[in-house]
Amino acid sequence: MRLPFIGLLLFASTAVAQTGPTVQFTSSSTATNNTVTVPKSECGQERRFSWQRSGSACEDSIYIYVTTGSCGTRPASTDLVLASIDSANTATNGVVDFTVGEALAARGGGSDAGSVTTCDTQDTEISFKLCASARRLGGSLGLDCQETFSNVGSPPFVVKYDPQPPNTPSIGKVIARDSALSVQVDGAEANSTVVVEAARVATAGSDDAGTEVDAGTDADAGTDVDAGTEDGGQGLVGALALEGTTGPVTRVTKASGEGNVVVSGLTNGVTYRLQATIIDAAGNESGGSAQVDATPVKSNGLFDAYVEAGGEERGGCAAAGGGIAGGAVLAALGIWLSSRRKVS
Repeated sequence: MRLPFIGLLLFASTAVAQTGPTVQFTSSSTATNNTVTVPKSECGQERRFSWQRSGSACEDSIYIYVTTGSCGTRPASTDLVLASIDSANTATNGVVDFTVGEALAARGGGSDAGSVTTCDTQDTEISFKLCASARRLGGSLGLDCQETFSNVGSPPFVVKYDPQPPNTPSIGKVIARDSALSVQVDGAEANSTVVVEAARVATAGSDDAGTEVDAGTDADAGTDVDAGTEDGGQGLVGALALEGTTGPVTRVTKASGEGNVVVSGLTNGVTYRLQATIIDAAGNESGGSAQVDATPVKSNGLFDAYVEAGGEERGGCAAAGGGIAGGAVLAALGIWLSSRRKVS
């Protein structure tokens, strides 16, 4: 009795099995976890995807489309159909492309046309799924066309339109350093980039411009990605051209969460005007922070003696390496200072 029972189980498994086409997507756009993020400035820029399929569909076509709904159905009137591959089409690969603007416009094809928006009027985040759907084969022999459509595309790519710029940051603190300023920028969101620009104040400034400037050490100064030089700036151009300044602008960028932004290559005793912005993962840029004036100062302390003796600044309290390595550096510095005293 066991053999017939096993046979029935196998037959039942075959009866519910589905076969049919599969569509594999690849993207030429930068994607994070299969998500392509698009800023407002790129709403009209085409996003291209390649597809490769195997297997055949039933009488209906394989549809490749973009939707804000769920994949696995016949495309709705509000979806943007990119390709329709009928049963007579033997192509096994191809390319589809679309813009966010086209996907937004397609949403006006339904009965509820009130939801249609454009690149200019869509002011909130919206996500579009790239789908492939078809009627698959099934039945007892795997030869019957299913009545409903199934999702046959993978991986699940999403194009996320993010038109919102980040909130305007603030400069929480500026630490005066030798030929540099270490800037603490508050309000940066995760996975964003912090931008600080500095330019020389046009009028004669003072060492104390009324802002919080601390000549101490910063716990996490980090390193500047593109500090530039005062002589090689781009001039007062762009969104951060600072009013009341002269000469080139020094622009420094740094990933959020990696400590202070260090603007180096400055002149001690000269007052600089600073402003910060945030660029989010989509490429949207915030408004500029309130401007802050600060002045780099020459320091003649123990650390400068170490640097003048041939040491290097690495940034942060852990720069000495800690443990034996850090102790060796400090011991060498102490011996050097002691010898200097004896010679003098």
